[in-house]
Amino acid sequence: MSGESSIVFFGVPWDGAVAGRPGARYAPAHIRTALCSLPKRFDLEDMGDIDVVIGDAEETWKRIKETAKALNNRRQLLIAGGDHPVSAFTYQGLAEGRRLGYIVLDAHLDLRTTSEGLTSGLTTRLIREYAKEAPITVIGVRPWANPQYMFNLSEKLDVDYYTMDDLERLGLDEVVDRVVSCHKDVQNYISIDLDVVDPAFAPGVNAPSPGGLSTRETIKLVASLSKALRPIAVDTVEVSPPYDVGNVTSNLAAVLLYVSVWQ
Repeated sequence: MSGESSIVFFGVPWDGAVAGRPGARYAPAHIRTALCSLPKRFDLEDMGDIDVVIGDAEETWKRIKETAKALNNRRQLLIAGGDHPVSAFTYQGLAEGRRLGYIVLDAHLDLRTTSEGLTSGLTTRLIREYAKEAPITVIGVRPWANPQYMFNLSEKLDVDYYTMDDLERLGLDEVVDRVVSCHKDVQNYISIDLDVVDPAFAPGVNAPSPGGLSTRETIKLVASLSKALRPIAVDTVEVSPPYDVGNVTSNLAAVLLYVSVWQ
């Protein structure tokens, strides 16, 4: 299947920006295997993995952007990272010629700068610098996983966020309604950093942080946002199979991509 009606999957086996626990380069293979084992309810075109360049971030990011740009007429892209900068350059490839909102489920605000060194914690900053007017929302932030200056920066850079306390106080349905209201007038990209999930449910991630979402809450959140907003792309990032237990994190990533398909 090809053209605008198709749903496309590809992997990005690269973790050259990980400052914590490496291994996300192995995730696409694990996620692909799990995704293929799920019941078939839509046609999926597997484009394989991007040919990354070990040790060359700039060339790898260029290839990610060019691949996304070449696929920007497809109905929906499903992407398995890789570490989180994969999202920034996939976003850039898709955002050319359109206003593209960015919704990310993440324990971290990811507003670091490149002057702080190559790190997966700069993704949201890169997207804001590229798309200065696009709505950006981060869901699942932990106060103990972010320095205070990140919260100050989020206000300065017009990045909305919901902490885990906000999710508990408001409830998932209310948070979904608020995010949809903010993003309903643009096309959207949804990124799922698996560290948004509590490490009790998703141990195989780069930067685990206690106090996160449960598996069931995460599935509901992704499915609800996708149904309401029909994103043009959804990715899962920061899965690190060497730290996983019985592939539960990779399996969850596959299910999250699966339920994000909005046809």
